[in-house]
Amino acid sequence: MVVLQRHVHVKLYYCCIMKHFYLLLSAAFLFAACSKDKFDPSKPKDGQEVEVFLDHYTTAGDPRIFHTDRDHSLYTYLHKFDEREIGYTYVIKARVVVSPPSWQDSPLYTLDYIKTLAKEKYQGKDTFALPLFGWTGGGSDAFFLRKDAGKYSYLGFQLTPADATVQQDLDTALVKGPPMTTSAGPWTAFKVFVQHDPANYTKGYIVHRVQLP
Repeated sequence: MVVLQRHVHVKLYYCCIMKHFYLLLSAAFLFAACSKDKFDPSKPKDGQEVEVFLDHYTTAGDPRIFHTDRDHSLYTYLHKFDEREIGYTYVIKARVVVSPPSWQDSPLYTLDYIKTLAKEKYQGKDTFALPLFGWTGGGSDAFFLRKDAGKYSYLGFQLTPADATVQQDLDTALVKGPPMTTSAGPWTAFKVFVQHDPANYTKGYIVHRVQLP
């Protein structure tokens, strides 16, 4: 009887040890998998699938793509996602495409859209700045404010001046800005401060202020 009890105790002890061993082993594999999949923008891996955050607007030369922590910009471009709408934020899954070394004017890598994980309407009421100068992607800078048939636009999105003063400042920017594309002018001084247009949501902005040099 004593021998039997001892055998049972030993067996239970062995089972307990093995259970903890397998739990630790599973945790180790999980940690290794997470470490392997962690995205390092300074050392991108071609074909790696990552999750990124897309802001509620884009600017000339900056698609505003961030880590999912929403604090660190990735300074790259996203392809194959024409459905993106201003006025909405996104969390998406994308595939890393490392740029060939010969592409000197390109970012270290770009992203190809895979699928949307979350989409939310932007609820902020604050104004935000859109720089009127930006990089075209072809190694040159350009002025992105346009006026056609009496209507203003920026990157194809309609701009509606909030009042007559703003409209006058937009016209002034159109006079002063374009000549500076061939000079070392104060490009960063040209900005418009906007909100999403509730009457033209996803397609336009209301301009509340124009910053001029």
